[in-house]
Amino acid sequence: MGFNSHGPLTTDWTKQLCHFIKTLRYEDIPPAVIERAKMMIMQTVGVSLCSADLKQVKDAIAISKEMSPGGEGEATLWADGAKVSWEAAAFTAGAMGDTLDWEDCSVTGHPSAGVIPTAVIASEVLKKSGKDLLTAVVAGYEVYQRVALAGRSNIVSYNIFGNLTVLMKLLDLSEEKMDQAFGIGTACAIIPANVHEITMSDSLNYLYGFRAESTITMIKTALNGIENMEDAFDDPTAYLLHCGYQEPEWLTYELGSKWLMMEMLLVKHWPANVFVQTYAELASRVVKKNRFDPDQVAEIIIRPSVAFRHWYSQTGYESLTQAQFSIPYCTACAMYHPDPGAEWYQPETLKDPKIVALMNKVKADGFVKQEGMKFIKDLIEGKHPEKFMIVRMNDGTEYVESAFTHPGHPNYMLTRDEFKDRFRLEVKHILSPKKVEGALDCICHLDEYEDASVLPTFFH
Repeated sequence: MGFNSHGPLTTDWTKQLCHFIKTLRYEDIPPAVIERAKMMIMQTVGVSLCSADLKQVKDAIAISKEMSPGGEGEATLWADGAKVSWEAAAFTAGAMGDTLDWEDCSVTGHPSAGVIPTAVIASEVLKKSGKDLLTAVVAGYEVYQRVALAGRSNIVSYNIFGNLTVLMKLLDLSEEKMDQAFGIGTACAIIPANVHEITMSDSLNYLYGFRAESTITMIKTALNGIENMEDAFDDPTAYLLHCGYQEPEWLTYELGSKWLMMEMLLVKHWPANVFVQTYAELASRVVKKNRFDPDQVAEIIIRPSVAFRHWYSQTGYESLTQAQFSIPYCTACAMYHPDPGAEWYQPETLKDPKIVALMNKVKADGFVKQEGMKFIKDLIEGKHPEKFMIVRMNDGTEYVESAFTHPGHPNYMLTRDEFKDRFRLEVKHILSPKKVEGALDCICHLDEYEDASVLPTFFH
């Protein structure tokens, strides 16, 4: 029976997704896709651990310990090492994944902030192999992308479907129970607006944690069986009706033959919003190459900028989100702190008078044309203009740097060595050198591990 039977269903998209998840084998996945899954684990773990010095993450760690008192849990609390419940560990790791806004970015949001912590923690709890972990990660990305492209809602809502897919695969659910779990997910998924973009609240980071935590309960519920929740992506009243637009053909688009995580996934090179990435890259390049003193900058001209990310403050920022979404702030921060990290978003940095002064010297010479969601699709597809940064010094010297995009774009992807170097940069204040190299070796050879629960032992 369908999710809400208003007559016979004419499609079987939900069942096709469930069959794909159930039958996907490690051996079916091209080596390049397996390599990308490893690198996404590396990047997401790195940026998550990097956030551990920020107050919000310290609060999340404290909350997880309150959720799971006694220290007798089955999952490792990232950056801390305490043992907590599965749900508690997922909450904190999910929040950590998005705190620095340094994970991936798809046309549809940030799948890694859900898929990766869910997969790593579930593999630890269930004692799954490295191949099981990698297969679940790939399945999670592929289903996430298709559900998200089929109908637009809130970017955090989509994470439910990536998380559920990972758990379905690692728990080896029957296709019927997978179908029911998707039904539960659709009932919990729709959020009408991205409220954080209106309020500039850092609550968005917690939302990823809430999703990682709640999907474990959803999947446990589905294991016991829920009647009449099947076919949620097929019944016209169940999910897509509530989305901003509907393109249901995406649900099964070349499922199992085209790997969307290879085509629609930007890896952010900087701890900032996706529209800010290239400008932070230019700022870091120009100051490292020319070795000038940012105090001596007269003005910075950006050609073109992005109107809805080009804003200023005369006093600094109160929230991480405000700063992460500001091209002028991240330009200034990249010049004073060209090696990025949690330092960019500590309270003293957000209000640093030098950064505030330099931020207000960043001027836009025109703006990139904006056409809603098409804007980010064009960004990923490479249909975007070359960007220039012109730095004029007090003595009249002028420096110019330009780029079409930043490292991590699908057409300009980082190499394994570059991912490893970025990981070292991200975790240098959190892990010992021995732990850093141990984590890198483990991630790069995950498919050789019979028990992937060893991976989190390197995260604290």
